Amino acid sequence: SAGGPSACSRMPAPAGGALLEGTGRHMSDIFVSYASADRERAQILADALAARGWSVWWDRTIPPGQEFDKVIEEALDSARCVVVLWWRPPTASTWVKTEAADAMRRKILVPALIDDTKIPLEFRRLQAADLSDWEPHLDHDEFDGFCRSIEANLSGRGEPVLPPPLPRPRQP
Repeated sequence: SAGGPSACSRMPAPAGGALLEGTGRHMSDIFVSYASADRERAQILADALAARGWSVWWDRTIPPGQEFDKVIEEALDSARCVVVLWWRPPTASTWVKTEAADAMRRKILVPALIDDTKIPLEFRRLQAADLSDWEPHLDHDEFDGFCRSIEANLSGRGEPVLPPPLPRPRQP
């Protein structure tokens, strides 16, 4: 799908997300789970989601000197939605599967395929958006549906937000 800007857009949100009460830490709207071999594609997606006004956490934001597993666990626990990127290497990644399992248990998982791969068995019952041919800044139906699913998770509705129906033409 090619064309102009994507229909999935929002107003900018405060950087870093909402402050978790009494912790001094921020809660992100979206936690991005991916295998390190696909860092470049994860960055593109994280940037696209952030451009739509959502606060996005991914492991490139771990401060030097911090224990990465502790920081990742805190970010995962505080995220309102978890996006997992499935492609050949992550299907074998223990970290990605663990993060996806936690999100699935919490009913906040929104999976995406970024190539033609077989999703691990325990996650196949959950529909994944096919973003294998998605390019940023272009219209893409799967990406728009992916964004609606994220919005549904963030709003607490748990179902994709569908566009309002078009008005019916008046008949004379």
